[in-house]
Parts: sequence; C-alpha cells; structure tokens
Amino acid sequence: MSRCLTVDPHCPDPTVLQEAIAILQQGGVVAYPTDTVYGLAVDTMNPQAIACLYTVKQRPIAKALPVIIGSLEHLALVVTRLSPSAERLIAAFWPGPLTLLMTPPPHIPSLLLGDSRCIGVRWPHSILSQQLACGLGRAITATSANLAGAPVACTAAEVAAQLMPRVDLILDGGPTPSSEVSTVLDVTVEPPCLHRAGKICSEALESVLGGKIVCTSISPAL
Repeated sequence: MSRCLTVDPHCPDPTVLQEAIAILQQGGVVAYPTDTVYGLAVDTMNPQAIACLYTVKQRPIAKALPVIIGSLEHLALVVTRLSPSAERLIAAFWPGPLTLLMTPPPHIPSLLLGDSRCIGVRWPHSILSQQLACGLGRAITATSANLAGAPVACTAAEVAAQLMPRVDLILDGGPTPSSEVSTVLDVTVEPPCLHRAGKICSEALESVLGGKIVCTSISPAL
C-alpha cells in the first residue's frame, strides 16, 4: 500500500529520509520532488526494482531511464569518461536542470539503458534528491512521476492521482518550483546534440561550449 509523507525538500527530516532510503534498499519505488518536476526513484543497481519501475510508469522498456547522482563523486559509478564538452557543461550548470547523455560502464544494468547506448545523468539543485542518492550510496532513477505519455506531476496529489497505489512512498514536498523539465544533451558526440529542450536554453549551452549544438527531432520523455 502506498504511503505519503510530508517532507521539507530543503531540509528533510532524517526519519523521513531514512524511511525512503530503506524502501529504496528493499527494491521499492519512491516518488519525490526534484528541482524540476516530481520524479520516481529506485536503486539503479537493482534490476528487479528497475523492472518494477517500468511497470509502475507503464513505460516501454526500450526507453532508457535517466539517473540522479547525489554528488560529483558518484559520477564515476555511472559514467566511464568525461568529454571536454561534458566537463565544461558540468562546471557551468551542475548542480542544476541539465541531463547529460554519457557513456555508461559495463556494470550498469542493461534494463536501465533500454535501447540506448548512453545513460542520462543529472546532479540536481534539490537537496532532497541529493540526500536520497547519497543515503543510498549510489545513483537513483530520475524519470518523471507520471504514467508514460501523461502530463508531468508538479505536486504530490498529481503523483497520487496517476500512480497510487503502485508506488511504495510519495514524499510530499509541496509544489515543485517549475513544471519545466531538465534540458537533455548528448555529449558523447561532437558537436553535442540536444535531445530535449528544457530549463537551460540552447543559447546558454552554446555560450559555454563556444560553438553551435545540433538539435535532434527525437524528444524522449524522461
């Protein structure tokens, strides 16, 4: 049965945080507010939990799941190398609403990647998101907390309307600051390729990179 707990997203109560982390450790699904919209977290190294998340969200398994890291130290757990473009963008925009598509190491569960050769990684401003990942000790998933193809959720009530009772816990941190999703940029290619427009505009990205980026017609719902 789903539970809903109130949480201060800027200063989470340790008891609430530990309950959420325990659910993640047990393979459960937790809905939580990020610095963009509400997301769904599972342990990125637990294939059974990842499979459950696809079922909860009714998401095609061909579509990869993006992840959130709690600190830059976690980046090495999910990415093999950083391109010069990735290093410049990380310095300029992380923590923040920028998801970078990068090359994953061999140990990443294949189910997390779907049909993609890349893994989408973000280090958010959200203290709650950071502490969930740090408490688990590795990355958590960051896919939006809505049914596939449905509107994103910006409140806990909107999450509940779509996903209860299929999630184990909803952390109610109030309305998210914005309904705008993160920008998604592939930095495994040169020039980098914009896969989804979001809170960080292409002009800002190009200013940091010192050149044009390529835009793709693919716009994955993450």
